[in-house]
Amino acid sequence: ARLVDAGAGALANRIRRLAGLVGAGPDRHAEVLAELGTLHLLAQAGPRIGELPGSLADSAATAVGWQVRHADVLAGAPDTDDWLVAGRSDTREDRIEVRRVWMHGTTTRRWAMLLSFAAYQQSLDDSFTVGSLVRADLHRYPGGSLRALAGRRDPDPLPLGDTVAASALTVAAACDSIGRAVAAEPWIERYPATVRATPTSRPGSAGGWLLADPTGAIPLEAPVRSLAMLLAASAGGEVVVTVEWTPRGVVPLTVD
Repeated sequence: ARLVDAGAGALANRIRRLAGLVGAGPDRHAEVLAELGTLHLLAQAGPRIGELPGSLADSAATAVGWQVRHADVLAGAPDTDDWLVAGRSDTREDRIEVRRVWMHGTTTRRWAMLLSFAAYQQSLDDSFTVGSLVRADLHRYPGGSLRALAGRRDPDPLPLGDTVAASALTVAAACDSIGRAVAAEPWIERYPATVRATPTSRPGSAGGWLLADPTGAIPLEAPVRSLAMLLAASAGGEVVVTVEWTPRGVVPLTVD
């Protein structure tokens, strides 16, 4: 089998996060209910993995805590492309540092994610430089997952040219792409997109910021420093920005 049972670590992380949401504030009810719904969905899918279609079964198995051997992933056929290292996000999850490097294929137009972890003062993987273009083999995990492992790569970066601008979508097209991903895997929590839009303050008393263009708007969920850098780079105008979607809004990663 391609999958090796590694326990319910992924579910345990969700349960710990749910415990932190309960009682955290008067407006947390919707988040608690959404998290409970996801946990119920995974609890129902877990015992029925053998009945699910192949790609969905692999995705559900990974979400409930199964792991895939690296050797099995690297044994699969690679996605060979010129990969734009479009963005990187570092988060802390239960005392573990987690790094997601988002790669966009210039030919396939597909996204891939390189995931690394660090604990106890270990170093995260920094072998791919954000903003560079590299020719490489990426080996994807089962089930059409975005997660991949890096295989062979050319040592020298390629000329970047207008690669970033060429990959940018409208807000509506980005929302369509994110929506299709969530419909296929309702438990995913992060998804990348590169959009051409303008940072805009949210109208009315709600406050906050949006990324907007003539096709629509999407809320920004950004740390103060990231938001300040985005606003400074845009100078009130349109920018090409790579974001990481979360259920609470999009987090800006890089701006061109």
